[in-house]
Amino acid sequence: MEACFLPTDLLVEILLRLPPSARRRARLVCKLWHDLVAEHTTEMQSRAKVLLWHAGSAAAYVVDDLSSSSTGSYTELWRIARVPGERTYYYPDEVQLVGTCNGLLCICDNRGERTGGTVTLVNPATGEKLSIPPLPGAAQFALNYHCQKWDRAYSFAYHPTSGQYKVVHVPCSFDRVCDYDAAHVLTLGEAAWREVPDSNGKRCNLHAGIVSVDGVTYWVTDGGTARIVSLDLDDEHVASSTMALPSLPDKPDDYNLTEVDGRLGVVLRSPSGTREAWVRDKGKWICRYVLRCKWQQIPRPYFAHGEYFLKFEGRLLLYVYSRKSGVVKVSRKDEGRLVAKMKDDSYGSNYQTFAYVKTSEPLGVYDGTK
Repeated sequence: MEACFLPTDLLVEILLRLPPSARRRARLVCKLWHDLVAEHTTEMQSRAKVLLWHAGSAAAYVVDDLSSSSTGSYTELWRIARVPGERTYYYPDEVQLVGTCNGLLCICDNRGERTGGTVTLVNPATGEKLSIPPLPGAAQFALNYHCQKWDRAYSFAYHPTSGQYKVVHVPCSFDRVCDYDAAHVLTLGEAAWREVPDSNGKRCNLHAGIVSVDGVTYWVTDGGTARIVSLDLDDEHVASSTMALPSLPDKPDDYNLTEVDGRLGVVLRSPSGTREAWVRDKGKWICRYVLRCKWQQIPRPYFAHGEYFLKFEGRLLLYVYSRKSGVVKVSRKDEGRLVAKMKDDSYGSNYQTFAYVKTSEPLGVYDGTK
């Protein structure tokens, strides 16, 4: 039987009519499809931009230029809508950006009486918003309990094979008042959260953060010997075995999970006082960075920009460090390249950095209530 091949121009027209999420999956079919999607769709050609989230104003900005000729300009991407008469500045923990995936922003509003906060997805390019249903079982907790850290228990992830977006809430405890014993997952387009089997007893150390990398969500156990838990977002099961940290931190909670080059990473403080960034590669931990600069100069989630390393210095001068082979050592004397001179804050402590690629993907197709 002879294989049937579509003319290239016809195949391109078909691929262009697919929604962005489907195009991303189509790249996995074969090399031809991968190349056609990459070459003929603007979205796939776009390089990820640096997104700056300012918690004090609940606003997102994108850096205009990363080249050596950058003037330090930036553009406002999105800002939370304000109620008439509302104060103009938020406390840093009140409204937070949980994460970004393919141009979609996951926002958690910690204000109000809803246990778990109010989670909303936003596409700044189209102006669309999608409200996420409240967590199951939230009604069992006292409505008068106020917490400004609900966002720390969430992760926003995209599974590259299934093309599904998922919001994850890990098992954790908020001040021993609101206890979530199991992890829960919500797939966009569905109306209800699902409880993850085998996640009981694996509460998250919220101080260490949560990270979703290549279809897997990771967190660190709270109490006792710290171990890294992995949740596969395809079958939504927690791995039976856990992973040890690359080394013991200087203090029990002096470490954070992160993503480096599309891999699981851990940033921890060594006994010498420096910060080390370790990457999980082929089943082993490899030290990638040694950081000797002030820790408050490094915006979380630290390594969200591929080949770039970002750092605040002085009055919010954002510098870029190009990566080198082997271990990269960053010190106070290093000279970076100015790419953004911010005005909202004098210290930079309220800024976080994420990756952003503009997308026209409609959020309405994921409304599970329709």
